[in-house]
Amino acid sequence: MEPIFIDTTAALADFLGGLGETLGQPPRLYMDLEGNDLSRAGTLSLVTILLEPEKDVYLIDVTTLGQKAFTTADNSGRTFKSVMESPDIIKVFFDIRNDSDALYSLYGIRVAGIEDLQLMELASRNFSKKCVNGLAKCIDGDHTIGYAEKRQWQTVKDQGRKSFDPARGGSYSVFDQRPLSEVMKRYCAQDVTFMPHLRQAYRQKLCDAWWRKIETETVTRIQLSQTPRYNGKGRHMALAPTSWMHFVPSSSERQLRTLLQDMPDRNAVEKSRPSSPSPVQMPIGKRDFDDAAAVARGPDESVELAQRVAVTRRSSPDVDSDGDFAGRYGGGSFGGDSPDYGSSGGDDFTACDKDDCGYCGRCAY
Repeated sequence: MEPIFIDTTAALADFLGGLGETLGQPPRLYMDLEGNDLSRAGTLSLVTILLEPEKDVYLIDVTTLGQKAFTTADNSGRTFKSVMESPDIIKVFFDIRNDSDALYSLYGIRVAGIEDLQLMELASRNFSKKCVNGLAKCIDGDHTIGYAEKRQWQTVKDQGRKSFDPARGGSYSVFDQRPLSEVMKRYCAQDVTFMPHLRQAYRQKLCDAWWRKIETETVTRIQLSQTPRYNGKGRHMALAPTSWMHFVPSSSERQLRTLLQDMPDRNAVEKSRPSSPSPVQMPIGKRDFDDAAAVARGPDESVELAQRVAVTRRSSPDVDSDGDFAGRYGGGSFGGDSPDYGSSGGDDFTACDKDDCGYCGRCAY
């Protein structure tokens, strides 16, 4: 199904008015953001939204609408900003960090009510938790997705990346070109369509103990993305939270799954309910900062970091004992003395747009 392109305030108001009941579980909104250097230093061009259970995909044109993309209200007074800031409306993202950075820095939006699929995948593993995965690796590794479906997804992905990837002769400015090409519309739309399936696959493996850690780390990621010291580029973005690496729930904890019960599937929505903006309120301490892989680390943290990132400094192209791809990042400094926090100079290891995390060596970065 072709995505629905929203580039007028009238169309946006209609979209908001048609959301209907969005509170609580199961999530109704699955989202992804695209932009030219998506961050506080770049632009936010598009917001992709999958609506469940209709499976309709919408593209909100932030390039055209600007601030109006977030301030336009429906008849009930609901705005997209209020939806994003409501803790009662669940929004599912894959790696919220840079998306939150762009939303907060460029438009003053403090996201809340976020489920982070990247953290859910990490917590659901029964193998190494040293590094997070990118979305492409998650989709490719899901054995319940058919071969033909994966092949079609990869074709669309490759076509899109040729348009925006500088290493392939493209430019990120393609996200701001209007009219947006059909290739880029399909590229933006397709990833969110896999998110409900991945969410279900990961959640069924999680106990309450892991879910609490996911909730805490998600809030930590969001709050870190809103700090002046946040650095969203570099190999540190691929590292898992420190305390997760060796955390093993007890036998009794593994049996406890009271926090993971979704409500019955949503039916067709007949009316909308406005939500109130509510910024993240959870207090954050030093342990929380140290536990988040997104934090930009200083020299005093380099000793601990050096122990954690040995896996990212391999020179062999072979797969290691953990089943992780060895990257091209052998040698080099990984301390906090350089302006790029040890992210190999000016290289942008997250420029693969979440396809790969900059760690596994599979992408061109």
